[in-house]
Amino acid sequence: MNKKILILLGIVVVIMLYFYYGGNYMDNNERKNYNQFNKSAINNIILDLDEYARGIRLHFDSGKFIFYPITSPLNENNIFFFTAEKGDRILKKPFQDTLTLEKKDGTILKYTFLKPK
Repeated sequence: MNKKILILLGIVVVIMLYFYYGGNYMDNNERKNYNQFNKSAINNIILDLDEYARGIRLHFDSGKFIFYPITSPLNENNIFFFTAEKGDRILKKPFQDTLTLEKKDGTILKYTFLKPK
């Protein structure tokens, strides 16, 4: 075989391995984040929030949680990241599939979240 073809084939194999293992790493992280979030009872004020991978990272005085909210008619199609603010309250019981976002102005929105495969 031509040396250029072998080099090209090697590069393709490295790229495929990168995407395969990178995807598995992200899936494992997503599962770990979901399990931590799902089993937690939350009744806290948001101190900060930011985007994390494909989800949202919430900062509370008791720690951080990462979850993947779903925009739906349940929350009047409000995107969580653009709706939630510092000072809003999050309420969720352990293993509950819906969390409540209580805005500072008294508005209440409910969000479900993605569960890993």
